[in-house]
Amino acid sequence: MEIKEGSQFMDNVASSKVQTALIVGSNSMIGRHLVTLFIEKGWTVFTTVSNKRKIPKEKTSNVHFIEVNLEKPKSIKKGIKRLFKNTKQVDVLINTAGIVLMGATEAFTEKQIRREMEVNFFGVINTIQEVLPFMRKRGSGVILNISSLCGMVTFPMLSFYHASKWALEGFSESLYYELGLLGIKVKLVEPGGITEEGKTSAVESPENKIAEYDEMAEKVNFTKCFPSFSTPQEIAEVIYLAATDNSNRLRYVVGEESFKLIGERNNISIDEAYLQKMKNRVFNNKL
Repeated sequence: MEIKEGSQFMDNVASSKVQTALIVGSNSMIGRHLVTLFIEKGWTVFTTVSNKRKIPKEKTSNVHFIEVNLEKPKSIKKGIKRLFKNTKQVDVLINTAGIVLMGATEAFTEKQIRREMEVNFFGVINTIQEVLPFMRKRGSGVILNISSLCGMVTFPMLSFYHASKWALEGFSESLYYELGLLGIKVKLVEPGGITEEGKTSAVESPENKIAEYDEMAEKVNFTKCFPSFSTPQEIAEVIYLAATDNSNRLRYVVGEESFKLIGERNNISIDEAYLQKMKNRVFNNKL
């Protein structure tokens, strides 16, 4: 259901001791499982959709949908304002919405690039800025940003996705220090590949076609970089752990490939050696 101003739900939430989560991006592969998991654990869930048409017809009493366009700060501000007219607190904020651009850097349009950064980075910032005053007033809360293996290492043909996730990593780590003394925890979850019933995360291709990159794109598509993929359910369970373990831990790595590749980068002290190893893996199929 869409939250409406002046609804009686506000009184119900205000009087309840049930914890409340705001999950941004309920229609993502991970977001759908997160909503289900938090509901099963007895939480009240507010969750965003980019369009009213994406609100499921089946109604669940403790799931409440908010229409928010992450590309528009005014839409975020309006959605969060409406949320706090219906509840007095958000115990956990989870930013899970995101898009993946995959292709040659020069082939993407400015509109595509800006959309990538608006959804994956600026949308996160704007949402946090709207929620923070309420968490700060209470002196508690958990902010969970869903990053990626691609926020720690890089592959060719994913330059703008990497840019958004590396920006998110740096922002979140700085925020971790900034909010720690205020009683607010900041956490990053870093999954690698995601698969569900044989399907992987959707990617958006460049609008322009440049033939010189075709061979490279094919090699990247068939690389051995990812020895395994995690399911959205597995990732959701790690996110729930991070939200509730009451620790000051910043990063939660998910997936065999994430541990492998992040470990490689951390263990190779000479950056050029790491870069050469990645080139061999992608272009020569050498592990």
